[in-house]
Amino acid sequence: MSATTKYPLYKYLLATIDWLIVSASLLMALNLREHGLSGNLLSIHPSFYAEVAFFIGYGALSVFIFQYFNLYKVNVFLTLVDHSLQVFKALLCTVIGIAVVSFFTKAPWVVDSRLAIAYFAGIAIVLSVSLRVICFRKLFQWFSRSELFRRNAIIVGAGESGKSLAINLLLHNYGGLNLVGFIDDGVPKGNVVFGGMKVLASLSELEDALQQYSVEEIIICLDGVDRVHLMNVVDRATTTNANVKISSPLYGVVPSRVFIEQYGDFPVVGITQTQPSSLNEKYKRIFDVVVTVIVLILLVPFFIVVGVLIKWDSRGSVFFSQTRMGKNGSAFNFYKFRSMVMGSDHDAGRELQATQFVRGAHNGNGSTKIVNESRVTHVGKWLRRTSLDELPQLFNVLKGEMSLVGPRPCLPYEWDHYEEWHKKRLSVLPGCTGMWQVSGRSAVGFDDMVVLDIYYIQNASLLLDLRLLLKTVPVILLGTGAK
Repeated sequence: MSATTKYPLYKYLLATIDWLIVSASLLMALNLREHGLSGNLLSIHPSFYAEVAFFIGYGALSVFIFQYFNLYKVNVFLTLVDHSLQVFKALLCTVIGIAVVSFFTKAPWVVDSRLAIAYFAGIAIVLSVSLRVICFRKLFQWFSRSELFRRNAIIVGAGESGKSLAINLLLHNYGGLNLVGFIDDGVPKGNVVFGGMKVLASLSELEDALQQYSVEEIIICLDGVDRVHLMNVVDRATTTNANVKISSPLYGVVPSRVFIEQYGDFPVVGITQTQPSSLNEKYKRIFDVVVTVIVLILLVPFFIVVGVLIKWDSRGSVFFSQTRMGKNGSAFNFYKFRSMVMGSDHDAGRELQATQFVRGAHNGNGSTKIVNESRVTHVGKWLRRTSLDELPQLFNVLKGEMSLVGPRPCLPYEWDHYEEWHKKRLSVLPGCTGMWQVSGRSAVGFDDMVVLDIYYIQNASLLLDLRLLLKTVPVILLGTGAK
């Protein structure tokens, strides 16, 4: 099931409005540049149609910029201050993007006038605030009470958490959600849970209940279950046509690290898939190869300088190779710049600490990296702090053993101590950077790291990859959480 089929109607409508606003603003800016306030239409010149094509295409690209700033989340566009602030940020990036394209291409079909860009910024802000922040917000609130935006929802879990969520949904109309009832294995079918809302079926009857009650959204809110059971429920729910959300303390690390939607006081984690589609994986592979080749070419001088520094600082090779476990537990040679003294790869103390960490014995220490600092070289400390020691993994990406973005690969002895649900994190190619690197790195426990990786898999897309790559840059520059 394609993730795009699971988005509510209002998100497509809002994205269309944004595309039209940006495209129309560009056209009006060009008209003002050519004719001022005379009101004349644009004259047809050789590059006119190319300019129009650029405007339409760039308008579509701006939708991804708006999504990056969370402008399609209900708890953002229903507010006034946060909504306006995020719109200004998104439009600033859109304007900067046009200026950059214009500067580097010097193409006649790109807005090549500072005055036109200034016109665009002003028009886009006025249209966005008036149409998006004011009109759409009011219309959405009105339509959410009608059939147009109304969506039937069902809660999986009739315990205290599910009941609290139901009260929250019934008191406040979030995105036109219409709660029809509950799914629960522990409460008899037909039992009233709250406000006349009943248990409609058991989990084994989920598909039939969705069809019978025309359910478009499933909210999983289970009490007293372990992660294995929760993952099984999520896997089952994502095979349906319904939009799937999770409100569970077992996914609590996600809202604490990632900006997500909220239904009132309840953070809800959206899930679009069990595994990325084959088409998504093909696009991801093309993207990985193209970006990696470009980056490696640009980094040749840096590789030479780092190699000289490593050889000058300590005896041994420039690169460090180690067996790691990749997709579905397949072994491969993993490359890094050497940051420790020779022979440090065989450390019984580190192996003991790592296996204890995987088992949960050290989940409270706030570290996912276990390093013997006495073995780290002077140059290695800098490389590890900035994560620049990871750059040789770009060769792993070219070989198809890794991706630019994905869960981090693990060591064989760590894999041997994984529980079955832990292994889900490596059901895709491991990555050079990933969800936990940009949202906590060494500051989260092992189980939470796995949850973040699984969340990435359940929502993987090229846009999410781009977002994580962009967030990786300041993490590297600031050395946040690295060891």
